[in-house]
Amino acid sequence: QKEERVCCPEPESAPKQDTVPRTPPQNSPHPLAFRSSLISEARDDDSTTLKQPLHKRSVRFIPYPHKTLGSGTSLQCQWETRPAATESYLDFTQQNAYTEGVCIPPTLNETLHIFSTEEAIECLSSRLQNRDIKLMLAGDSYMMNLAIGLFDILLSKHITGDEELLESASCRVMLSSAHNELDKRRTENATLPNVHFFGSQCYGRPSLNTTCRQIVNKLGGGNSSDYVWIIGAGCHIYTRQKNRKTSPSITPERAVSATVQEINDFLDTTDRIIFVSPPFYYPDKRFNDIFVRDQAEVYRQLLPIVAPENPAHPFLDVYELTRACRWKNCSYDRAHRSRFVNRWKAQMLLNTLCDVDFQ
Repeated sequence: QKEERVCCPEPESAPKQDTVPRTPPQNSPHPLAFRSSLISEARDDDSTTLKQPLHKRSVRFIPYPHKTLGSGTSLQCQWETRPAATESYLDFTQQNAYTEGVCIPPTLNETLHIFSTEEAIECLSSRLQNRDIKLMLAGDSYMMNLAIGLFDILLSKHITGDEELLESASCRVMLSSAHNELDKRRTENATLPNVHFFGSQCYGRPSLNTTCRQIVNKLGGGNSSDYVWIIGAGCHIYTRQKNRKTSPSITPERAVSATVQEINDFLDTTDRIIFVSPPFYYPDKRFNDIFVRDQAEVYRQLLPIVAPENPAHPFLDVYELTRACRWKNCSYDRAHRSRFVNRWKAQMLLNTLCDVDFQ
């Protein structure tokens, strides 16, 4: 528990962020228009109205190496809200995604799907997929936030009233509550997925190649392609590398290189990891220019060693979507993101792991 601290001290109050309108751009498409193939012949003359809901044919789990959504500039996006709350065929999870905010890269207009709770469960359910699927999320406080976003979707509710994650202690309490709720429901309904979070072992303060690799090897399921580890750690690795006692002392540039090398070595020697990118850091009194620059450089140097450049290393890129979110409520401390952003990260994860066919 002591290890599960944020990268930098908590601020006394969250700094004010830039704002952009929380409305769609002019001539914005229908909320589901980014999957135009799914809504052909379903429209009225008014292109913003659907005559009938889309009919799901199947939801399929995609084993390792999973799907590749892209990385880097191909995932640049603009946050917007879309008027979908009145569409009766969208469930609670989908409606809230549209009304809270979505960030859909133009490169994914035709393929990205916003999962309902039912669809997410169907994809990740061992019983429904007839596979031994297990999801293990691990890493730092940003991964804890992602895990809560995924639990929000799977439980079809906002845990503890959607209160924001104001510091790491409340985050751990919320995550524990979500774990307990999902485990309780699984005892009553065996179709629910098997999802777990492991924090300190892959937090980044010890090398990933020690405690993190040990727990992956211990719980990883041998050669099963249905065991999925989703791991993210960056700022703590960088801080550890930068603070190493060496003579001469480590420069920031060498700390960046050492951070990326450690991640690369870990991915090369540990099977079936989806690595999650670092977030974008807002320049702030807690994050000096060197730190912000170096975290961006860690991200840039990761891109050649992960998917799609290296399909053997699946990658969930959340850097661009966190960089694009400039609403006042995108982050409560200019480092960790708000609940709706973490739910959107979880939607991107589901699009990496799942495919949905419609008729």
